[in-house]
Amino acid sequence: MSVITRYLAGLFLRHLGLCLAGFLALFLVVDFIEKISDFVSHSIPYSDIALYFAAQVPYVSILLVPVATLAATLITLVLLARNSEIVAFKGSGVSLWRLSRPFLGTGLVLCALVFLLENLVTPSAAQVANRIWEGQVRNRRAEALQMEVRDVWARDVRLLEHFAVYDESKGEASGASFIVYDENLNLSKRIEAKTARFTPEGLSLTNAEVKSYRGMDGEGMRRFDFRRQAELFIPGFPSPPPGLGRQGETDSSEMSFRALSESIGLLQAEGFYPIRQMVDLQFKFSQPFITLVMIVVGIPIGFWREKGGSVAMGLVPGLILSFLYLVTMEVSRSVGYAGLLPPLLAAWLPNCFFLLVGLFLFSYVRQ
Repeated sequence: MSVITRYLAGLFLRHLGLCLAGFLALFLVVDFIEKISDFVSHSIPYSDIALYFAAQVPYVSILLVPVATLAATLITLVLLARNSEIVAFKGSGVSLWRLSRPFLGTGLVLCALVFLLENLVTPSAAQVANRIWEGQVRNRRAEALQMEVRDVWARDVRLLEHFAVYDESKGEASGASFIVYDENLNLSKRIEAKTARFTPEGLSLTNAEVKSYRGMDGEGMRRFDFRRQAELFIPGFPSPPPGLGRQGETDSSEMSFRALSESIGLLQAEGFYPIRQMVDLQFKFSQPFITLVMIVVGIPIGFWREKGGSVAMGLVPGLILSFLYLVTMEVSRSVGYAGLLPPLLAAWLPNCFFLLVGLFLFSYVRQ
């Protein structure tokens, strides 16, 4: 490792540590102020309060590392420019690409560390934090939180059900779909309804659309009869199994890459298409690379000014760009959840877009 590499990497890591510590402390202080009244009103022990905020650190750190990395990159380059060191490097025949390599190499190491932190430490820490917050602080609403869930699947031998929202305590669902098979396991009927209500007598549906399948036509296509009904009652229709609303309550943040992948495999083996879990799985791959992308975006911005500048010139653009990136990432995640983009594209599109932006900006930097 050359002297230049050690010098630039050391400066960058020093500023990264300061930025990350500052952002993390700011987040924890704001979170503490927001939640301390809930902790006190529910008489939560001080040890559990401390454990909750300690368990928040790994997950919050993963979110803040890209922000801190971009800010540290810009601050480091601004300070080098203010001391005329960039001009001195260029006058000595050192190219901007050579000056960028320590930042990029450190970024790759940070990507690996974030990936390990996200899959080895964060799941257990998230479980501890959620257990304290949901189990102790919000215990009065715990039953309601467990009973009403979203994106619920249920399967029997001759029945497949899906509910956009299911409230087990009321026996009600919205966005209901039912796929019924005959005794030979051939598709018999498909029912879509705006709302569904399960009673001991049967199933009540509103705004129902029913397709009843009956054999094949001459071209080998399934024939079916279609009808719409504002109100539909199916007597003797079985209710979903008890506890169904609690089967999908595990957050993806509480699962490692391996556990989430195994969960997706089990759901697919049952004939489901778990789009949200598949998107979250791809984000577990793409999210660590945000750090490297932030460095690629920050380097050309930092090189634009070769002399002078202030620390604020590095911190403010870093926060603005990080905010834009996080907004883009969440929009892409939501589009992926809706099924408008494939999971792989939804997870990697923000990285690819900002990576191209960074390369485009670098092409305009005076070499």
